[in-house]
Amino acid sequence: MWKAVKKTYNISSSTSASMFRGKAPTQVMEGASRFKRPNEMLTLYVKESCPWSRKVREAFTVLDLDANVRPCPIEGTKFRPELKRIGGKEQLPFIIDGDVKMYESKDIVEYLFDNYGPGKDKIPSLMRDTYMATFTSKLSTIARSMPWHGLLQYKGDTATSLATLIPRKLVSEPHEEKPEMAKLDKPIHLWSFENSPYCRIVREALDSLEIPYILHNVAKGSEKRGVFAQMSGKMQVPFLIDENKDKKMFESQDIVDYLYENYTPKKDNSKK
Repeated sequence: MWKAVKKTYNISSSTSASMFRGKAPTQVMEGASRFKRPNEMLTLYVKESCPWSRKVREAFTVLDLDANVRPCPIEGTKFRPELKRIGGKEQLPFIIDGDVKMYESKDIVEYLFDNYGPGKDKIPSLMRDTYMATFTSKLSTIARSMPWHGLLQYKGDTATSLATLIPRKLVSEPHEEKPEMAKLDKPIHLWSFENSPYCRIVREALDSLEIPYILHNVAKGSEKRGVFAQMSGKMQVPFLIDENKDKKMFESQDIVDYLYENYTPKKDNSKK
């Protein structure tokens, strides 16, 4: 029964999170096919639940840009040290575009629209550096505030969410320590778009497990949709390809179950 309740809440709360951000992050801007494209895929360091990371991912969606995503959950040990080494601090979001390395969501969004869009004067209101835009993004974070969304996973986590108010008897205890992360020899690909409730559920799992992935944005109006549908067999997201295990999957819950079954970090018992 608890599993069914959790699943129902999972979908309804993710839908609520999408509603706070409106329609803009679900479709590509008009004329996006004529925008300049990057010479190389951009690298994006983000935390799925971060309100400011959300704004940047939304910009990637509306500009129809793909990204090499480096998930940096709270107390993450896989990419946060790398982020600090490259940029000098563990601040999110952060992008790398060739020689350009940049913090601050406002600066990143403006950079993306100036270089790969119609100019920063055309930035949608929800992605601007305003109180209301940030407030609604924070509401989306609160809507996904349960521990299993990755906001509270390890002892010492201090997420800006309601997770710490949940009675411990209702959820499993956080891990005592951070186990060793899974190592990948080949990339994992995710076809998604930012404000899809079902895609969010998969991205949260990838974030919590610190699994790097190539994000292919295929929002409404994307010129990549035709190629994607031909490759996958239908126009449905999320869709995941794991080259490590030659696995292709639709359906958010199936993908999440697969990720946790195959990539849950293992503790090193030899150290005890």
